[in-house]
Amino acid sequence: MANVNITIDGRALSVPAGMTILAAAKTNGIYIPTLCFLEKLEPHASCRMCVVEVEGARTFQHACAAKVREGMVVHTNTEAVRASRKLTLQLLLSDHSVDCHHCLRIGSSRCGDLDPKFCEWCFFCDCEKDGFCNLQRLAREYEVDRLPFEQKHNTRPVDKSTVIVRNPNKCVKCRRCIDVCGNVQTVHNLAASGRGSEVVIGPAFSKPMAESGCVGYGLCVEVCPTGAIFALEHKDELVFFAHKDGVKTAAQLDAALIPELERVSKCEPGTVTPEQIAGALKKIGVDHVISSVCAAQAAQAKAEALLDERLPGGRPLILTNDPAAKKFLRRHFAALSDRFAFYPSELELFGEAARAEYGADKVFAFGVIGPDAVETAENDYADIAVNARELWRIMVRTGAEPNARRVSEPERVAVSAVSGKYGRLLEKLGRSLDADFEALTVEVDGKPLRCALCRNLGQARAAAAQIDDFDVIRVIS
Repeated sequence: MANVNITIDGRALSVPAGMTILAAAKTNGIYIPTLCFLEKLEPHASCRMCVVEVEGARTFQHACAAKVREGMVVHTNTEAVRASRKLTLQLLLSDHSVDCHHCLRIGSSRCGDLDPKFCEWCFFCDCEKDGFCNLQRLAREYEVDRLPFEQKHNTRPVDKSTVIVRNPNKCVKCRRCIDVCGNVQTVHNLAASGRGSEVVIGPAFSKPMAESGCVGYGLCVEVCPTGAIFALEHKDELVFFAHKDGVKTAAQLDAALIPELERVSKCEPGTVTPEQIAGALKKIGVDHVISSVCAAQAAQAKAEALLDERLPGGRPLILTNDPAAKKFLRRHFAALSDRFAFYPSELELFGEAARAEYGADKVFAFGVIGPDAVETAENDYADIAVNARELWRIMVRTGAEPNARRVSEPERVAVSAVSGKYGRLLEKLGRSLDADFEALTVEVDGKPLRCALCRNLGQARAAAAQIDDFDVIRVIS
């Protein structure tokens, strides 16, 4: 695609035609704030935080949606633009729970008085984000102190019917959750109802989450920029059971926990080790910390055994050990149930091993935000699932931050050996917002195996619709 010449904040740039102003700025290291925008999804241009001045345009343009054109001159940080963004934030906060704007601990709403590092151990407010909120960060950036509008005290009920909790009083109507639930996951559980300031985002017919079509994947939790949708937290329960006499506890660390923990703790990448986290958990009071390698290897061994058993039958298989994917497939592809190849999740295998090996009364799982919390609510494999942000706050509050002087080697339990003969088919799959699944061919025992790797439920739906084109469809595991 041909390039066009534009100017952003006085910098002459050559960027591909058809690119948005936001993408052009980001590619060239120019910051434009966003709230509703999400990479890889169509922009709504609903929050107005990314507005910019374009010379010759009658009004401000939304950088997330407006396309570059030859000779365009853009100003991203003029006084008028900043005033517009600040007004947007003031309007949002006037219809928002007061937690992130007024610090109850110090009794102040002056941005200069707020220090987010204190949020990590503060008990005064009930904000789940605790200093990691995009809206709060923008309010500090634009110095939103006193609101020029009357504060609306929302009293909409909080839906705690599942461990994916909805708090409509903190929703900024960015529609990220609707997009990922509908366009990415194709679950279509969340939608907007009402008009104007009375818009509410939630399940159809205002049903609680427990009675809705939610399958518990948790991607809505990951993309929510505020505390409107979050995984039920277990900070207090974990500390309680870890210190309770006569209760034996075991914990597992997800491999994906460390980079996320480094991010929320503002540590340099590569500075936190599994040994440091194990040492921190031992200080908190956890009796046994088990390496996630054991559960991962046990899950791979189960998958290999299942494939060895089922593939000779000749039917295309849909392979997964993800609890949300299992629920999704049973609900939407019941006619293919004879092709399902389901095996235990890593969390299930960890729970079984911890209880069998150590006789643990309570089993804790530590990982990134995801379906683990939902799985623990529906099964007995683990009592509590904690994400990286929760774990960091527990560490801060108990004085157990990771450091090189307090280390402990994660324990290992005996698991079945794996052959590795299925190669990339059984590698760990990360999550993705992409619409297209990955098709590949794996050679197993000298024979080609046509495979599809699906990193979200929408990809799983698309691959299942073409099931006869593959030998194995692997979903999210």
